[in-house]
This record gives sequence, structure tokens and C-alpha cells, in this order.
Amino acid sequence: MSLVSKIAIGAVLVVAVGAGTAAVLGGVFAMSSDTHPPCEELPTTAEATAALTKNQALATDIETLGKGISVDVGSPCPKGQDRALIQVTYGSKSERESIDSLLGRRDGFGVPMYLVEK
Repeated sequence: MSLVSKIAIGAVLVVAVGAGTAAVLGGVFAMSSDTHPPCEELPTTAEATAALTKNQALATDIETLGKGISVDVGSPCPKGQDRALIQVTYGSKSERESIDSLLGRRDGFGVPMYLVEK
């Protein structure tokens, strides 16, 4: 194989790997499901509850996007840890897309939010 062929193959590989990395980092391919910060970084249940109360209009707007959507304070951490977040539960792909669209145009709750499919 000639040097020119080796360089061409190497260049194609570099471009392919770069494009694949950009697609993953850009969100074209999902690498994992939704995650939340580690429990020790989450606010207390009282702080999450206060954030939900303060932003009730946003919660209502999210819930009106579909019959299967609910917004609550949730605790994804083991029992005994006073840590919580805003948990948005949805039932379909179209509901998730509607939630994502709304959240892309609005400020959040001021505390972490976790989207969970039923």
C-alpha cells in the first residue's frame, strides 16, 4: 500500500471519528438516559418543595402538556437522606418532546429537575 493511500485512509478515519464524537456530544445519539446530580449535591426536600411552590405556574404549564404528565417533589436518594429534586413524570414520547420544547423556552425551577418515563 502506498504512502498516499495510507494517508487517505488515516484522514477518512480521523474525520469519521470526529463526526461520530460531534454527533454524540451534540445530542444526535443519546448516550444514556436522564440522570440527576449525586444525592449529596441535591437540595433538601424543603428547598425543593419551596422551589416548586414558587414556580407553580411553570409546573402547571408542564402538566397541561399531556394527561400523563405530573410534576412533584421527588427523592431519588436512599431513605434517610433529606435530598430531593423536581420530578416530572410523563407517559409518552410526544409528552417528553412537548416538555423539552417548553423547558427550552422557560427558566427552570432553580433546583435540579429529573424527567422520568412511566
